[in-house]
Amino acid sequence: MSVGENKSPPPGSNPQNDKQPVNRLMAAVIQIQDVRKATRALDKIGLSVIRLPTTGAFLGRRNITLLISYREGQEEAAVEVIHKSCHRRIEYVSTPLEGAPMPIPLSTPISVGGATIFTLEIERYEEF
Repeated sequence: MSVGENKSPPPGSNPQNDKQPVNRLMAAVIQIQDVRKATRALDKIGLSVIRLPTTGAFLGRRNITLLISYREGQEEAAVEVIHKSCHRRIEYVSTPLEGAPMPIPLSTPISVGGATIFTLEIERYEEF
């Protein structure tokens, strides 16, 4: 191929979509156990992902916030991928048994995991 010749687009890509600017940002807070599966699935559908290590406030457990940039019309696919790859789990926390003469810890089941998703429209983007 000589210089200046156009290359054909890669299979599965839509040249019309490649010209559209990324104008949306999704922040998904997920458990650390689900990170690998979620990022691989998002990468497969062609979305850029930035991982930020975070800590949950209620239990103080490690989790990850994924920043996902996407174009208009890709939101449903991203949410579906996150829904399929991030699962709820039952964990147990120790709580004191009320009314007992001595503090006896009681294991209480709580539901953790899944994902919390925020979506934002990007009004302005600057790179320095």
